[in-house]
Amino acid sequence: MCGIAGIVLKQAAGFNAGEKITLMSRAMRHRGPDGEGFVMGDFKTFTPYSGEITQTFTRRDLPYLPKNNINTCNTDGHFLFAHRRLAIIDLSESGHQPMCSADSKLWITFNGEIYNYIELREDLKTKGHVFLSESDTEVVIAAYKEWGTSCVEKFNGMWAFCIFDSEKQIYFASRDRLGVKPFYYLNTPELFAFASEQKAFVKAGLITVGINNKALHNYLVNSVLESEEQNFFNNITELWPGTNLIYEVSKNHVSTHSYFHLKNHLTLTNDRLSEQELIDKINYSLEMAVKLRLRSDVEVGVCLSGGIDSSALAVIISELTGKPLHCFTSVFRNQLFNEEKFADSVTSKIKSKHLKTEPTLEGFLLEVDNLVYSQDVPIWDTSTYAQFKVMALAKEAHVKVVLDGQGADELFGGYHHHFIAKWNNLIKQGRLLNAFNDMKASGKTIRQPFLFFAKEGIKKNYNVNRGHLELLLNDGFIKGHPVKNPTLYFSDLNEQLLSDIYDTRLKSFLKCEDRCGMWHSVESRTPFSDDIELIELLFSFNANKKIKNGVSKYLLREAVKDRLPAEIYSRYDKKGFETPMQKWMIEMRPRVLAAIKNENFDFVNYANLERSNPNNVFQNKLLFKLFILSRWNKVFGAT
Repeated sequence: MCGIAGIVLKQAAGFNAGEKITLMSRAMRHRGPDGEGFVMGDFKTFTPYSGEITQTFTRRDLPYLPKNNINTCNTDGHFLFAHRRLAIIDLSESGHQPMCSADSKLWITFNGEIYNYIELREDLKTKGHVFLSESDTEVVIAAYKEWGTSCVEKFNGMWAFCIFDSEKQIYFASRDRLGVKPFYYLNTPELFAFASEQKAFVKAGLITVGINNKALHNYLVNSVLESEEQNFFNNITELWPGTNLIYEVSKNHVSTHSYFHLKNHLTLTNDRLSEQELIDKINYSLEMAVKLRLRSDVEVGVCLSGGIDSSALAVIISELTGKPLHCFTSVFRNQLFNEEKFADSVTSKIKSKHLKTEPTLEGFLLEVDNLVYSQDVPIWDTSTYAQFKVMALAKEAHVKVVLDGQGADELFGGYHHHFIAKWNNLIKQGRLLNAFNDMKASGKTIRQPFLFFAKEGIKKNYNVNRGHLELLLNDGFIKGHPVKNPTLYFSDLNEQLLSDIYDTRLKSFLKCEDRCGMWHSVESRTPFSDDIELIELLFSFNANKKIKNGVSKYLLREAVKDRLPAEIYSRYDKKGFETPMQKWMIEMRPRVLAAIKNENFDFVNYANLERSNPNNVFQNKLLFKLFILSRWNKVFGAT
């Protein structure tokens, strides 16, 4: 897991690219404290450089190992790559990056993990490829040489990388299927540049900080962020999940191509399996996904909330390794949503090393600027802070890799609105009695399910939050871009899950996962979000099977039933990654209002600010976003 950056010059005059790439790398030092590398080149000559981290290189057979520091670079080539290394696989100098092929014709800067790299390497060896390291990065280079840009279809894992092919004179970049690893880029008349984090462009002075007005509208009005390729920062573009990019040097042309979208992988291949056969298949696939993600040359821990997803990962890891496991938990004692007792039941069963953190309002206010800066873009609520503190706990324990359950709800149907998609589907088929019985049974999971269904039906056709928006935001700003109803229901559960994955939930959750982990130099692995075999399996049958007898994530629950403590298996509530945000907002209200007033936003209805209801959840969420926006302006120098 690392940080990557690159600059490709279109016009060389008066541009110190060596200085700029150094600043980009420095802005992401948290992503890779174990090593730093650069390469500068044109189409025939390439020079690797070291950076601010002292490193000793002894091997003479690796052309990518640097002999000089980037400070000695006094000329600009056609391109420069940078790499910050968090050493996880092949901790030796042979894992240094940027890396090149043996003939130096291909150069790569790579972030992520290709978990099936061992199998791919053996396959590539049979095709004549020779390897000089034990790293998965070298496997990516060989795979590209063998299969071209379609190599990514063979990868199981998470990735964001850029390869310079000097013979074809192209730059080939790719991002993993669901967007676990980030990739952002600039394309101007002067240069093409990319980085793992937006702050790299800011710190290098490659952009003037400004907010994309439509992205701001989406954040405040529609409650979505990074929902389009055009970024929150003006002029920065996000490479979309499951997408490849080609920059052709001769044409100065950037093109993108989607190589994967789940909507093209919906099948009924496994729909004829019996329930037990399907459960057994899921159990096997999940175990294999976890097993692959234990490939590491450093210790692996787990983020444990006490819910089914992370608990399943913890017990499977414990069984596979037979060793004590570091578990990291965020707790909120004396709160109804505190899951500490459930996490304790798991760690007691597997006899783990259980470390806990209890985020506080005081801590949040002290760290809010660092939190916002770590994320690059604003956040919605304080749950990100809880995740931030869990990753800090892992760092304190010197655990560099953790597994997390992000994505399980979107695969298996874990949210309350997933019930509605199933009921809609049954009603659409005319199976009214089945729908009625299913609603009735869901009482063990959803309080007053019939009332819930009726209320959500109203919300689907009427944006109940519009009045709150109009109280706090100016009418012109609200109407400046389309106002979308946040309540969107489908009549097919798999379609609902796809919407969650791509449009509303998972993509944003994965962004927070990456930034929280990497800020603390911790690699977070998410088998539910990047194991292609598990993902495709979960979309190969009628999704109504994912909820049964009023129980969400039924198939996951049954697949790990014999491994889980009884109190985890029989949990039907859905807590999420909650924090006492409402309580905190009431306590910090004077500070929040003062910060918003101090910014003098031209889209805020200041006449109504004091009239906002401190007990209204939606208004508090909007005020929180405005408060975070004020901190974002400060840390990124927007005002």
